[in-house]
Amino acid sequence: MCMLFIYGIVDTMNDVNIKSKTSDLKRAAFPEQNADGIDLSLIRDNLRLTPSERLRRGDRARKSAMKLLQYGRIKRQKRV
Repeated sequence: MCMLFIYGIVDTMNDVNIKSKTSDLKRAAFPEQNADGIDLSLIRDNLRLTPSERLRRGDRARKSAMKLLQYGRIKRQKRV
C-alpha cells in the first residue's frame, strides 16, 4: 500500500484519488511530458543541436560539476 504524506498527515484511504490529482497537477505544470514524467521539450531541444554541440554542452556540465565537487571538498577540509 502506498502512503502519501501531506502536511504531517498520512492518508492511505484516498490514495487513488490523491495519485490522480497529483498526476493531473504534474501534467498541468509540465505539459510536454510523457507518461513516465520525462520532459520531452528538453529532449527535442537537445536533438536540435549537432553532436559536437551536445558534446561541448555535456563537457561544460561535467566541468561545472567537478568544480562544485572540488569546492565542497575544500569547504569540508576547512571545517576539520
